[in-house]
Amino acid sequence: MGGDEARAFEAYKSLLQSGRDAVDVALHFSALARARLGADGARALLRDMGAQNPSLNLAAATLAELPRRREALESFIAAHPDYGPGYATLAREYRDDTTYQEPLRDRLREHELLGHFLALDAQGKLRKSFINSAVLANWIDQAERRAAALEDSLSGTAAEPTAIFSRSNFSWTVNFNMPEEPTEVMYRLGEGGAYTSAGRLDANNSRTGRKVVRTYISLSFETPATTIFLKYSDARGREAGPFQFPFDPHAIILRQARAALDDASSDWAMFMTGSNAIYVFFNTPIENRCAIKKLEYGFNGPPHETIPVPRCDFYNPSGVPPDSNPAVIMEPDVKTVSVRITFIDGTVETRIFGRPERR
Repeated sequence: MGGDEARAFEAYKSLLQSGRDAVDVALHFSALARARLGADGARALLRDMGAQNPSLNLAAATLAELPRRREALESFIAAHPDYGPGYATLAREYRDDTTYQEPLRDRLREHELLGHFLALDAQGKLRKSFINSAVLANWIDQAERRAAALEDSLSGTAAEPTAIFSRSNFSWTVNFNMPEEPTEVMYRLGEGGAYTSAGRLDANNSRTGRKVVRTYISLSFETPATTIFLKYSDARGREAGPFQFPFDPHAIILRQARAALDDASSDWAMFMTGSNAIYVFFNTPIENRCAIKKLEYGFNGPPHETIPVPRCDFYNPSGVPPDSNPAVIMEPDVKTVSVRITFIDGTVETRIFGRPERR
């Protein structure tokens, strides 16, 4: 260590031993001490110099070995919840310059820490911990910029996975919308048993070069109502979850049928001109009949005729039975068709559909 650095080292040491809370000086001093004494020697020196000086305690925490540094800094802010520089220092340990590739929990934690730091600045509680006001201004500027970047990356981001259920002619598919790119997805049906990996697709991630993680599972029609438990590993290999998703096939079919009929653009009545007659079809209500208790229609007035609704078939809910007739012949003078649906929950809705103009 040169003469100037040696004098600076002793000056910083004297200032900090006096009990002065000066985080900018303490962090610079810890760097000099590490270069002079090594990490272990620097940590021992800082501990001996003053257990009551928070800036020295914070500087000592930053000298922890990398795998334990976050833990050391988390312990520091738990013991010093009103010490603003601790939040900003810990936030840097969560930072990844490629913000959108940073694991979600790290972005959320970093944003939370920066929020605490900036809140303490608003309360005027940071100035006393800095000798150099320009250093403090730089810390605040960096925190504001980083918080803004994190808010942008977190905008519209879900904190947890969600599940979308779809049904084909062969099985159920459960698509999981993940809040971040996982390195593995694991699931389990019901309370007991081991988790199963969802596996990987036969395609490579262009960014990582690894196989793409499958974020969906298939369930047979014989799968009973149960709870799906989901866990995933983030970019750093840390597990998140388990998250729970109720799977009740009958309830899903009823909910999706009702949603299809509730859609404002749903065509309860469709018109078609045949070779010898003009027809109105009620395909959409019949295909979603599991949600329907009664289906009625009327021409040029309120509904007063009933359309027979086939029994709900949970194994083929949208299939139209061959003996069902969802069409009715219209007379030429019909201008409107009114349709009234009484749902299985007892609610009733009526819609009116105008017959298209003939060309």
